[in-house]
Amino acid sequence: MPVETEKKKYGWTEKGIVGMCFAPMGLLFAILAPILYHSESIDPEDRTVMLAVFGGMGGLFLLGGLFLLALDLRRRSRQRAAYEGGICVQAKITGFKTNNRVNINSTHPVIVECSWTDPDTGIVHVYYSRYLYVNVESLLKDREVPLYLNRDDLSVGFVDIDAILPEIKVHR
Repeated sequence: MPVETEKKKYGWTEKGIVGMCFAPMGLLFAILAPILYHSESIDPEDRTVMLAVFGGMGGLFLLGGLFLLALDLRRRSRQRAAYEGGICVQAKITGFKTNNRVNINSTHPVIVECSWTDPDTGIVHVYYSRYLYVNVESLLKDREVPLYLNRDDLSVGFVDIDAILPEIKVHR
């Protein structure tokens, strides 16, 4: 029987969340534009305006949403590559931040901030975990967290916060 590896959670940032909202909304407007243009119940002069407004807004929302989604998917891909093929170091947890720009179910996500000092250069690098929707400060098993770094680009790192957290089940 093959050994099943644990699937890592790379999380979504506000860019990805906004992209997930804007892209389908833009697609809906872009689809509505030609349908309304060919509608017999709308005056011929108004059809062109409807096509321009719905098509233009739909195109802007769709392109903007896809762009934001692509940025977040690229970030997730780079983090996955760092986890799967990078080097693992221990980073010190330096703080917990609440992201007040994001509000999901009346909860602001918590981000764990950690730092690692490059022994070769002495430069301190700061990395952030994925969004956590529970305050985990009192739940941590350790004050150091595994950090997976890209071998070629130290700006890319994956904070494996799940490695030092117990399994969390939220009941409402």
